[in-house]
Amino acid sequence: MSRIPDAHDDSYERFMRGPALLREALAGTDPATLNRRPPGEDWSMRDVVIHLADSELVAAVRIRLLLAGDEPVLPIYDPDVWKRKLLYVFRDPEAAMSAFQQVRYGAAELLRECSPDAWERAGNHPQVGVVTVADLVLRGADHVDEHVAQLQAMRGVSG
Repeated sequence: MSRIPDAHDDSYERFMRGPALLREALAGTDPATLNRRPPGEDWSMRDVVIHLADSELVAAVRIRLLLAGDEPVLPIYDPDVWKRKLLYVFRDPEAAMSAFQQVRYGAAELLRECSPDAWERAGNHPQVGVVTVADLVLRGADHVDEHVAQLQAMRGVSG
């Protein structure tokens, strides 16, 4: 039985749809298109997919820190630095999509078992301020939606 609080049911459902939305956005995309950067863009479709996987790892840690800690300081990262130093250009987008899906579903499984009070557990994000578990779920859903729209636009330009 799901224990998702009614107030967060919509964001949780959107959170759960993220992996399917990402796969749909990339369905049938050839490798050349994945690697091409649209004019004026610093990121390719491949970069966006790898970013989503890496970002999901950070989000999963943040959720766990909030659930297990007392007002923790949440880790931050610079996506542009990670893109460069973690060699996105050489990373496998299919492996990244699989990792994204597994990490997202692992977090969703954990969230289904949490008490309603756990969704309000808070910590400090150095760039944003106070955030709750519920905030992170909503941000996670929004993050995928934003990048799926970006991928669709890039695909329209590239393909």
